[in-house]
Amino acid sequence: MTPEEYLEWELKQQTRHEYVNGYVYAMSGVSRRHSRVSMNISVSLWPFVTRKQCRLHQAGVKLALKSIFYYPDVMVACGPEPKNPYYETGPCILVEVLSPSTKDIDLREKLIAYRGIASLQTYLIVDPEYMFVRHFWRDAAGDWQQEDITGSGNIHLTCLEATLTPGQIYQGVF
Repeated sequence: MTPEEYLEWELKQQTRHEYVNGYVYAMSGVSRRHSRVSMNISVSLWPFVTRKQCRLHQAGVKLALKSIFYYPDVMVACGPEPKNPYYETGPCILVEVLSPSTKDIDLREKLIAYRGIASLQTYLIVDPEYMFVRHFWRDAAGDWQQEDITGSGNIHLTCLEATLTPGQIYQGVF
């Protein structure tokens, strides 16, 4: 299946599917805790997104990369909108909330793919079962840095000129 065939096919499906180099993978549902964490992040980012005139998506809009289409749990994109209304191409923030069925993909496959996105400045991998956030960010030299955050700390989001905390991410979860 080509990327074009996938995009046309998926419009007619009742469930979401990710596309990776010609292969299609059905997306499973998420736990309430997973949903709560994603919503907390989105709600915390919303004031900054609107101030910067960016776009915030939660799980329903695809990220398009050459021959890959993913559904990030949270995505922020700034700058010109793509012509296709069903995906973004230039995010500055991506968030994946771990689930049993996607944990390995989020930690390896998506990490490699996401770090290749020129516009991306922040990638967060969030564990909904424990207060743990793996924070990847691009420094001023363009190199990727990593920090594991447990309990307390600040996550600086350069493109939004904002800070996110574990308290905001896990509000009402633990």
